Amino acid sequence: MAAIETPQAVKFSNEKIRPAADALAQLYNLAVMVVAEWHAIGGVKLIPNTIGTIADNSDKDGRTVITGADAVNVITRLQEFVTDYEAGGNAKLNTALKPAVNPMR
Repeated sequence: MAAIETPQAVKFSNEKIRPAADALAQLYNLAVMVVAEWHAIGGVKLIPNTIGTIADNSDKDGRTVITGADAVNVITRLQEFVTDYEAGGNAKLNTALKPAVNPMR
């Protein structure tokens, strides 16, 4: 198979494909880390799945106020992402890792 050598293709690969793969791999690694820490600290007991708001002064500094349920929902989405990327023998994860240059944050 002939190499793809056109400057536009090489530039697109280096400037778009590889950084996108980095972002996907970094998100996967972040998701694994956050979910593991959530379980290690007893996240469900620490931040219950309720409408109670997290008192992080967000109401005073312009950030969106979040509830325990909002935090739990983010953990759920992260776990879903990890599960999806690891399905089928890590098919999606391997797709991201192969072209990634900086898969860790």
